[in-house]
Amino acid sequence: MEGLSLSAIARKFKASKEAVRQWMTKFEELFASRPLSKVKERSVVLLDETKVKRNGKIAYISACLDLRRREVISIGSYRSVSVMTTVDTAKRALDLTEDKPMIIVDHAPWYAGAFEWLEAEWMPLTFGIRNYIERWYRTFKDRTKRFYNNFGIRDDEKAIKRVGRFVHMFAYWYNRMRPHETLKG
Repeated sequence: MEGLSLSAIARKFKASKEAVRQWMTKFEELFASRPLSKVKERSVVLLDETKVKRNGKIAYISACLDLRRREVISIGSYRSVSVMTTVDTAKRALDLTEDKPMIIVDHAPWYAGAFEWLEAEWMPLTFGIRNYIERWYRTFKDRTKRFYNNFGIRDDEKAIKRVGRFVHMFAYWYNRMRPHETLKG
């Protein structure tokens, strides 16, 4: 998660790149089932998407971030963005809230239908507090740039699942293991 390449890790542990890759796959599987957060009171949740490559094709990462705690509470990997992908990510985030938070998003056209279906309060916003989720994505891409933000998986079905497991593991690391500068530890 510190942004090291497979080669750098292999050298450090005197192992082959393939052994490190297999170890990472098992690690992803282990952490993919762990919840990112517990049910908590949340007043504002930020939701946004970004793109990553998966063997030359695009995968979309959708994440929800608790504004106050700077904690990723829901994340998913999809082939496209739509009302249903937004509903999936937002519903998992709302299931981890004690109340109905305000969801802050950008001006994407599919949000209106998604939040109407969820009966959730939402507000499109540019800049301001939305910068926190943009900053999270920057951290994510900084850590994956060693791999050119590309997941080299040939089988299309496995690719989306693998990207999903990786981003879930990354979010788990971000929430629980990484020192947070703004939260003083």
